[in-house]
Amino acid sequence: MSNNRRDVSGIRMCLNHSQSGIEEGLVELEQDFRIWFEHPHQRPYWSKLMEHLVSFRWVLDQHFTRVAGEGYLEHVACQRPGLYSDLRDIECWQWRLIDRLDSIIHDVQTFDSQRDEIADIEDEFRRLHGEILDEESQERLLVERGLA
Repeated sequence: MSNNRRDVSGIRMCLNHSQSGIEEGLVELEQDFRIWFEHPHQRPYWSKLMEHLVSFRWVLDQHFTRVAGEGYLEHVACQRPGLYSDLRDIECWQWRLIDRLDSIIHDVQTFDSQRDEIADIEDEFRRLHGEILDEESQERLLVERGLA
C-alpha cells in the first residue's frame, strides 16, 4: 500500500470517528426537542435543549474545521487536485449548515409560547439533521474518490 493510500485510509478512520460524534449529538438533540415539545413550559427542558444546542454547535464547527479547514479533505484534494471544486462546494455547504443551526439556536433562545410554535422549530431542526447527514455522505464520498 502506498503512503498516499495509507494516509487517506487514516483520514477515513478519523473522519468516521468525528462523524459518529456528530450523529450522536443529532440524536440527543432530537430527544431534547421531543421532551421540550411535550413540556413547553418547563424551563429545565428548555435550558437542557439550549445547552445541548450550543454544545453541538461547537462540536459541529470543530468537525467542519478538522474536515475542511485544517485538512482531512484538503489532504485528499492535494493528492487529487481535480477534487478541489468538490471540496469548496462542501465548505460552502458547511457554512450554510452552521448558519441554519445558529438560526435555530436563536429561535429557541427567543422562544415565546404566545407567539411561536415549538413544532416549527423542531421541524426545521429535523430538516437540518437530514442535511447534515447528507453533507457527511459527501465528505465520505470525497475521501473514497481520493482513494480511487
